[in-house]
Amino acid sequence: MNGIFKNIGRMMHAPKGFLLGVILCILPLTGCVSYQDQAREIHAHYHAGDFDTAQAALTRKANRKAKGKDALIWRLEEASALRVNNRLEDSTRSFEIADQMIRDFEDNSASFHLGQETLSAFSNPANITYEGWTTDRIMVSTYLGVHNIIQGNEDAARIHLNKAYQRQRDAVTKNAKSIEKEQEELRHNNQSGKAISNRQVNSTVDSLYSDLKKLQPIADYVNPFTSYIRGLFFLYYATDSGDLDIALKSLQQAAAFTPGNSYVKQDLALAESFAAGEGTLPDVTYVIFESGSAPWLEQERIDLNLPIDKGIYSFNVAFPIFMPQYGVNTLQVRSGSEVHQTQMLADMNRIFGTDFQRELPRIVARTIATVVLRQAASIAANQALKNTGNDTAQVLGGLAILAAQFSVNIADTRSWTLLPQNFQICRIPTPENGRLTLVDGRQNAVVNLPPGHGPNLVFVKSPGHGTTRMIIWSRKLGSDQ
Repeated sequence: MNGIFKNIGRMMHAPKGFLLGVILCILPLTGCVSYQDQAREIHAHYHAGDFDTAQAALTRKANRKAKGKDALIWRLEEASALRVNNRLEDSTRSFEIADQMIRDFEDNSASFHLGQETLSAFSNPANITYEGWTTDRIMVSTYLGVHNIIQGNEDAARIHLNKAYQRQRDAVTKNAKSIEKEQEELRHNNQSGKAISNRQVNSTVDSLYSDLKKLQPIADYVNPFTSYIRGLFFLYYATDSGDLDIALKSLQQAAAFTPGNSYVKQDLALAESFAAGEGTLPDVTYVIFESGSAPWLEQERIDLNLPIDKGIYSFNVAFPIFMPQYGVNTLQVRSGSEVHQTQMLADMNRIFGTDFQRELPRIVARTIATVVLRQAASIAANQALKNTGNDTAQVLGGLAILAAQFSVNIADTRSWTLLPQNFQICRIPTPENGRLTLVDGRQNAVVNLPPGHGPNLVFVKSPGHGTTRMIIWSRKLGSDQ
């Protein structure tokens, strides 16, 4: 035993490179379970329609992880689960907590990212703090806008919908600069640059994402649902011509990305007439249908031969893979003897897929750099130990390299999985009896609309493609309500 402590004492005086090598080999072994593995059982309850169990588990996770690197993702999932349990006020509070986290990231991005990128270079990408995809940030503000419309909080809805628009605009410039800067730094790093620029490595990695390229991207981080709901809000809650101008531009944007949606065209025409001072308040009911489950990320491993320190080393490297979700069903809206169908407004496969594609060069470069820098440091540490003549230290140094070669590499698969797969809309004349029947697969529900004339909003959440219950909220639209 005394001999072991003596050797440990000698190691404490070993070159700094050795200590770094040990650290680099220990770090990858922390947090070795991917996000999808952690959440799989909870998601199984959710998709089976056991929303109470899923929501309770997510609330426990969100509270337990409130100060950790995964705090935001668990809070987002909790907020979605609370919505499905028809706990709108509690869901709003959870979204507000998530929104404050995002604001803190936005306000402290420069100093925060310095430490994060340092950590990501020495550990698995999944170990850095989750700050949310651009899709997440825009949707948090959008949901807060929708919730406050339903709850009758006009001023708060205005703030959040404007914030959603601003986050779309900021993403175009800020994200592009950030991605370009990080890629440039990694490519010019003496150790990681060769591997990141290697043609064979890039060809092998590209094959993982061939299906992703088939998705039709949406430009400039635009979410047509965000644009549409913002347009409706400023149309019906307008206080001046400036608000009507916002409504017009928002609906123009929504129409540009959904050219086949006849309901959006009708609202755009209404906004144009309002802007010209000719419009009259229509007696219509809007049904917004939130359907299915969002695309998500899964881990896939491939073997890569990476050039490191004048040698070629083989590694089994984990990358996140985009998993689109399909099986779109429409909602049937029955008004008296008339039957209407919802039309597609926003496809989250395309929206999140575009977000992921824009980030992909950074994800790939960071993943490869992590492996290369860790291995290069271990090689340097072992060489330094050989120069000491310390046999025990040399053995441990060799084990460090072996650990670096076979350490568990975890892909960052964190994404907001309880978002819907799509948003659809229907726009119909309000029935005289104030009653609608909604049919989603095997599920149907009768909605009694708010009394009185003027536009109504009916918001329908159906997470299970017609196999689980619908959650329905309704509200009379307009500032005089």
